[in-house]
Amino acid sequence: MAIMDREFTRSEFYDLVWTRPVKSVAADIGISDVALVKHCKKANIPVPGRGYWARKQAGKSTVQIPLPPRFAGASDRIGGAKEQYYGSDWPKKFLETPVPPVPIFDEELQVVEQRIRKIVGKVTCSRKFEPAHPLVSKLLVHDEERRQAFAKWGSHYNAPRYDSGPERRRLLITNGLFLAARRLGCRPSMGTSKYGQDPGSERDLCIQIGVSWVYFSIEPVKSKKEGQKERLRLAFGRARDRTTATKFWEDNEAEQLQDQMSEIMVGMLTFAETAYRDRLVKQRDWIIERKIAAEDEIRRRQEDAERKARESEAKLAKERVDLLLSQAESLERANRIRIYVDGVLSRAPASETEKTYLDNWAVWALEQADQIDPLKNGEFHRSVSSIGNARVSHDASCQVSAWRSQAEEG
Repeated sequence: MAIMDREFTRSEFYDLVWTRPVKSVAADIGISDVALVKHCKKANIPVPGRGYWARKQAGKSTVQIPLPPRFAGASDRIGGAKEQYYGSDWPKKFLETPVPPVPIFDEELQVVEQRIRKIVGKVTCSRKFEPAHPLVSKLLVHDEERRQAFAKWGSHYNAPRYDSGPERRRLLITNGLFLAARRLGCRPSMGTSKYGQDPGSERDLCIQIGVSWVYFSIEPVKSKKEGQKERLRLAFGRARDRTTATKFWEDNEAEQLQDQMSEIMVGMLTFAETAYRDRLVKQRDWIIERKIAAEDEIRRRQEDAERKARESEAKLAKERVDLLLSQAESLERANRIRIYVDGVLSRAPASETEKTYLDNWAVWALEQADQIDPLKNGEFHRSVSSIGNARVSHDASCQVSAWRSQAEEG
């Protein structure tokens, strides 16, 4: 189904498709008319029938189908690109994300539950798997394979599991609930592996209702009284958490679990609606919290960048001072050589040969001094250029220029 960048409420989308023809609306929001109709079907939004707009344009009477109430647990939102709240730029994304409005629901939960009861109607549990939900059928196929293996080998490991006892009753109840869920447009799920269905194993059962997933388990509950029959309990939540479940039904003296299936299905749909409402509230609170965290993160990153900039500037300043001292020391050494050469040459040589020797030596010594001198070997000019590239302040540049002028005059 095509994705719409813009998000609509069911009411807004309903108004769109009943204000203008589907093709015109689809073109405006950037999807095909087929995709638009699919969105409407998924959100249970009626669309004008064939010939509606022609009759309306001709001035003939038309009937606008009212927007049905939102199905329990279904989303009130249509379209909208999913936000990706990860990556290094997550703070920016959260700052740009608007805080959703406080969720407002048209119906009180009690009113929704009354409507659910009418939709659910009577949910029964047959004594046979006729009909069998497709998922249940897979388990029955595995059971038939075990039955044939048992007849051949006689091993109790291959004995059928759903012929009688609590396991059969549990699967019959599961089948009844799954069939009812499918009738209501919900999607059941459970494990159907041949090797993962040992008797008494914890099987997680689930029904997707709208955008909510209702997990539940049907497990035996051993009675504390001696001689009392083993009871079955259906509890919301995963099988491993059944001991802490707060919502459950079980066999009692008045009625068995299969006699309470209508109430169970009503409870599931109501639970899905409650979960959807809670999720909207939590999503809004989460975005608010993350926006605050994003502001703190941006502030921290800015402070960290400023600290690193100060450290880098201090390091660069120290390197410049060290270079300055090194060049001053080199200049001093070069001048000491020159003074030494002048002192040697100022003494009268004993012979013409010695004078030639001293002249050659003086040339070599002064060349060494020039190689050490930062003003002669180019080191000074390179350092000045690097300082300029580092954006030295104007005042510092003026000071260097003044110093250079004084040096040239000297």
